Amino acid sequence: MTTYDAVVFDHDGVLVELTEMDLLRRAARAAFAEHGVDDPPEALVEHAADGDLDDLARVEDAFDLSLAEYWASREDHAIDHQCDAVESGAKPLYDDVTALADLPHRKAVVSNNQHETVRFVVDHYDLADHFEHVAGRDPTVEGARRRKPETHYLDAALDELGTREALYVGDSPKDVEVAHRAGVDSAFLRRSHRADTALDREPTYEVETLTALAERLAD
Repeated sequence: MTTYDAVVFDHDGVLVELTEMDLLRRAARAAFAEHGVDDPPEALVEHAADGDLDDLARVEDAFDLSLAEYWASREDHAIDHQCDAVESGAKPLYDDVTALADLPHRKAVVSNNQHETVRFVVDHYDLADHFEHVAGRDPTVEGARRRKPETHYLDAALDELGTREALYVGDSPKDVEVAHRAGVDSAFLRRSHRADTALDREPTYEVETLTALAERLAD
């Protein structure tokens, strides 16, 4: 059995339910309105909601608006909308997050979501005592380009924890890939929203719940 010094978790789809795309579209539209664009093309709204920066760069020519300025506004609105969703109960924790208490390992969170959003969720749901390190992306274009499967944020967490004997737990192919690139094992959490997700790379473990993961690591 492989033993680990640390277990690092993704955030959305692992600890807390995914953010609704309609919420991110509203954030994208609010950011456009903040810059005087009241009727943005739906294609650009979708690119902004999805975080497709290369396609979203068209805002610079279409509206004489820098991508960096627009993205900063989009991130601010996305943070506000998601924190509101957490407070209203629209973005709840998964019930099996209680399994964190069954893992004796040092633990951390590394997410593609904004750092302020992730920190708010961890604090709101009283999870801070579980984690030595919590990191989401910087709310900048550069921060967005460092999202998984780039290893920037995961490497920083592993350096903070002082180990590469770690397991990264996520719910997407990008999570399996970033673990591989960082040289650590991976656990793919196949929740209901990933029932039909195909993986390009085989994870070290595949489980349906955090409870099942804790049991596997205890074997």
